[in-house]
Amino acid sequence: MNELNLTDLVQPPSWSLALGAAGRFFIIGAAALFALSVLAWMLSKRFPRLAKAGSMAFVAACAAVLGSFGALAVLFADNRFEFAYVYGHADTKNALGYRIAGIWSGQEGSFLLWAACSALFALLTVGKTGSYKRWYTTAFAFFLGCISAILAFESPFKLNEIAGRPFVPAEGLGLAPSLQNYWVIIHPPTIFLGFGSLTALFALAFAALCERDFEGWVPIVRPWAIVSATLVGVGLCMGGFWAYETLGWGGFWMWDPVENVSFVPWCMALALIHGIIVQVTKRKWQMTNLLLGGLPFIVFVYGTFLTRSGLLSDASVHSFAEMDRSALKLLVTVMGVSTVGFVGLWGFRAVQNRKAAVEEAPVKGAAREHYYMLGVTTLIVMGAATLIGMSVPLVMALKGEKPRVVEEAMYHQVLPWVFVPLMVLMAVTPFVSWRTGQGKDLLNKVYTVVCVTVGLAGLALFATVVSPFKQSINLSPSIQMFGREADPKVALAWMMVLFGTCVLVLVANLIRVVQTFRRSKMGVASFMSHFGVAVLMAGLIVSRGFEQKGRSVLMSDHPARILDYQVVYKGMTSDEHDRDNKLKLDVYGSKDKAKPLFTAEPGLYKVMMGDGQETAMVWPYIHRGVLMDTYVSLGQPQTNVSEDATLAVGEKTRFGGLTFTYEKMTREGEAGMDGTTFGAVIKVEGGGPTQTVTPKFEIGGGEPKFHPAQLDDNMELAMVGMNAADKSVTLRVQLKTPMYPLEIYHKPMTLLVWIGTGIMTIAGFFAAFYRRPVRVARAEVQEAPRRIPQAADLITTALGDTR
Repeated sequence: MNELNLTDLVQPPSWSLALGAAGRFFIIGAAALFALSVLAWMLSKRFPRLAKAGSMAFVAACAAVLGSFGALAVLFADNRFEFAYVYGHADTKNALGYRIAGIWSGQEGSFLLWAACSALFALLTVGKTGSYKRWYTTAFAFFLGCISAILAFESPFKLNEIAGRPFVPAEGLGLAPSLQNYWVIIHPPTIFLGFGSLTALFALAFAALCERDFEGWVPIVRPWAIVSATLVGVGLCMGGFWAYETLGWGGFWMWDPVENVSFVPWCMALALIHGIIVQVTKRKWQMTNLLLGGLPFIVFVYGTFLTRSGLLSDASVHSFAEMDRSALKLLVTVMGVSTVGFVGLWGFRAVQNRKAAVEEAPVKGAAREHYYMLGVTTLIVMGAATLIGMSVPLVMALKGEKPRVVEEAMYHQVLPWVFVPLMVLMAVTPFVSWRTGQGKDLLNKVYTVVCVTVGLAGLALFATVVSPFKQSINLSPSIQMFGREADPKVALAWMMVLFGTCVLVLVANLIRVVQTFRRSKMGVASFMSHFGVAVLMAGLIVSRGFEQKGRSVLMSDHPARILDYQVVYKGMTSDEHDRDNKLKLDVYGSKDKAKPLFTAEPGLYKVMMGDGQETAMVWPYIHRGVLMDTYVSLGQPQTNVSEDATLAVGEKTRFGGLTFTYEKMTREGEAGMDGTTFGAVIKVEGGGPTQTVTPKFEIGGGEPKFHPAQLDDNMELAMVGMNAADKSVTLRVQLKTPMYPLEIYHKPMTLLVWIGTGIMTIAGFFAAFYRRPVRVARAEVQEAPRRIPQAADLITTALGDTR
């Protein structure tokens, strides 16, 4: 055997090696600088001069993290395959956008993205923390130092080496085919910015607990909490759009653990935002809000542990590879120290502030504080129920069982009982006064809203029933209730209740927008965000609950009939091994058979997997409309039409009305030699005259070559295995040209999902801008002369004064 000549390997350029070394240095240097910053700030009370050193070390460390991310981006942009991480997630065929997206497509890069986004928020916020800066920087530096240490083990800058020498492979493995969608460029950076912002909320709450100043942190954290909830919320929606356009199951959300890792912190962040409103207005809920400030970050770190530890590798399609053991220990340390340290300090301060806890008791009557308490509790319950659901695999693993995720149907049975009261509170609370004794006035306002809601919902149902649109939706939805399939009439009534609560929120908050706009144009942002959430949820409920779907099989010479459509195969746009290849399918309606309604082009791309087997990657086609999407989902192409059957000489098997009798084995050539061909003489009876066929396979240097026997124009019999000792053979009936499993969905009102997401996002950023500390300070100065009698009754403009 010839030895490998190392001089024949392509050597990497010196600049890329230097850049990779710089990236590693930045990570290690960042970990050291963050540790130095923590130490300096811890000692700064005794040695005040160390505060400046701590700040400088913190800023330099954040810059180093961003520098490391930039170095990796350059290596990906230039396809530097000498680095193992670049080699595993990039190739020369992809456009620059997909090459950059390769940065966060794997374990190491996504950790670096998390660190970079957190460092960015640290730089944006640290100068605005005032007296909280010492402990804020300490908490932030501890977290970023641990993430940097994790990246020292899970490094994206490791080289491909042979005998200790780096080399450049000719081509990279590339971005996973399932990730090659434009959302991979947009969604991860957006939602990781949200995750990075959660650290700022945690660090500010921790600093307030350390300083025992439970009021001053509120104007600082308030706009960042709104930004955080907005970023995580729009990131969640982007993930849903990605799933809808690529996974082919016709939905936006599956309650997968990775999805829930984002959803639970979002619920907690929303609870914090609404808790702050009570604290600003009534000077209450101080301890509650401090706890809510830390919980989003804590539950996200816990979720990161679930999805990055390898625990869900067989249970979730989104889970990452198993972490390096040392890196995993560091992640567990972050989770443990953050949780125990924060909750322990919060508990200690809560005991010290028992008087504040008594003051936080809910008031009687129709005061808005009581409604906020119910709303915040409902958000926490929704997040906690989801947290329990996503923790089930961990509980099963601890019990020694194989981890298994909670099915989507279980969430749909449990969470609507929280969702309905939450939506009702979103509709009613804006009309509630902070003062008590306004019950009659509140009932009159709510009565008006309910009447308008019932009228609009009834009008929508009537328009649906009397219009041709009725034929395109399912008015007998299939849903699970109380652990079993619900009666269609009950299911329809329940779907109308869910939809009706969304309309209730729409009507109520639109009224409040009109009322508030006269006094404060920017103050309508909170109502508009509620409006956007209601539109979004209405779209999700209607598109999934009233969807209509049908299934069939399509072949090149055999059209498929699905729902009211006839689908005709018209060929491919390219070669099936081309990433951009699509099937061309003409879709005809039931009335006009001369001209297709539209041409669907679902994606089909065959790729070789790591096990050497070729598989097809498929993408759905969506024919979008104002009232309805027609969703064409392509399944894996099939050529096998029977189960494999193993027969001894003289035995029979049946398939599709045909009887196959194995008569004898044949051989051409010497046993064990390349080119030797084995055959099975098979008598075929039924469906016409009896015939004898001989499927064969040939032994070669590597994989055997199969030579099927033709049964008719598109069906053949293949011998896929044999046992020379007893002369038994394994047979399979297959097709010469594939058949394509096809599903068509009618997805009503999916446009509402997009519109609601846009409204919610824009309103969220406007609300954050409106609540920035400078704006709050100016407003307080302007309002000071008018607040002498009742300073505690200041009503936030964004919610409006309904007294």
